This record gives sequence, structure tokens and C-alpha cells, in this order.
Amino acid sequence: MKRAIALADNCIDVYYKLDRYYLTGNSIDFALNYKEMGGDITEMTILGNDVFAMALEERLRERGIPLRVLDRVERPTGMATMDIVEGDKKHLHFAGNAMEEIALSPEDLEFIKGFDIVYAERWAKIERYIAELKQPGQVWVYDFSKRLDLPVNDLLLPYLDYAFFSYEQKDDFIREFIKGAKAKGAGCVVAMLGEHGSLAWDGERFYEESAEAVPVVNTVGAGDSYIAAFTYGVSLGESVPQCMARGKARATQIIQQFNPYI
Repeated sequence: MKRAIALADNCIDVYYKLDRYYLTGNSIDFALNYKEMGGDITEMTILGNDVFAMALEERLRERGIPLRVLDRVERPTGMATMDIVEGDKKHLHFAGNAMEEIALSPEDLEFIKGFDIVYAERWAKIERYIAELKQPGQVWVYDFSKRLDLPVNDLLLPYLDYAFFSYEQKDDFIREFIKGAKAKGAGCVVAMLGEHGSLAWDGERFYEESAEAVPVVNTVGAGDSYIAAFTYGVSLGESVPQCMARGKARATQIIQQFNPYI
């Protein structure tokens, strides 16, 4: 079984109106979904100085996910104040963030080199290291989310095997955009389009996967779970269409519940 590592963000989402919260963050949601599907995954992150950091350690331990702690900082875990409007997530406010102090030591870099698959997102700030990090045969997966046009994107794309973006329409703009991202060096570029499904370009053809119409409880984790399932398919040697179908199936499950993982 291929070994994967997820880095590096974690936070909590708090719904004051509902009196609920859950442990989350892109890499946490990715890791928990990937593990639940049967994958071998390790989490690498920074921990804050509060009870939520302790709870995260316990959650990962319960799920059998090894945790490499980059640092324990005297800052609180990031907290997103959330609301749900007709099933769609709304970010109202974000406060505190231990992740702002992230840095990778030489030992951390060597640790990452030992994995077959590396998942990262923006809080990992991996653009500082990726040129020296990527190993022959190592698969790199990156979630850009809705940040389509940041200058840092061009630093990352040449090293990525799978690049994921979020967008809200299936139109000519996104088709040309993912073709352009592929031309900058990425292996396969996938656009996650919410209710419009997903679209991928591998340099030769487009692949499309429709969305399934289901009752939506919460859209938090839809993208993370899609990427986790897609990447799990990659670990099994599946084709792009097969991986997209996996992503769709997992995201469809997740949006029908409150938490971003099962």
C-alpha cells in the first residue's frame, strides 16, 4: 500500500447559532476521509496551546492516523465562525492561527521525502521547499481552493501531479483556466464545480463528472473529501475518470451530513 502524508492546516469551525463545532482544516479533513476509505495516511501539522489541539491529537489517535507535530506554539488553534444558509457554508470570521508560524526543519523535509504521495494546501507554505522536496516517482497533490490567480501558484504548478481548484460554474473560463494551469507544468488539473460536478484536463482531453442531486446539510468538506477519494484512487492506480467517480461518491456522502468526514 502506498504511504501518503497530509500537510498541514488544522482549525475548528464553530456554529454559534447551532451550538456546535468540529475539528477541521483542509489537511485534517483530507486525512480523516483518506484513512476511512482504507488508505495509509500520516498527518503533519502545528499544534496550538489550547484544548482544541489536545482534542485533535486524540481524534487522530482514535482514527489510527500517525501525527508528526512540527511545533507546539503559544497561540490558539485557528477558529472559524460559521453559519449555514440553505445547506451552504458561510465563513463569517476567522481568529487566531497557530499555522502562521509554520516552518519545516531539515528533518521534516527528509521525513516528507519518504512518502509515496504528498498532499498539501496553502497553510503548508510548501512553495518554499517543493523544488528540493519532490522525489522521483513521488506523487504531489495540491488544493488551491478558490485561489485561482495568486502569484505563488506558478511556483507550485511545475511540481504537481494533481492540482485541484474550486470554481462555481462549468464555463469556457474554467476550461481555459485548467488548460493554462496544465501548460504551466502540472500533471492533471481538476476543477471542482459544486453542483456542476467536476472537470479535469490531462493535456489530451477533458474528463467530466456530473454531480448527484441530494439533500444538502453542509457543504464544508465537500472539496476535501473529493480530493481525498480521488487521491485514494490514484494510490490504487486508477484512471482519471475512476478517480473522479470516487471523488463524487465521497463528496456526495459528506454534504448530506453536518461534519466534513465520516
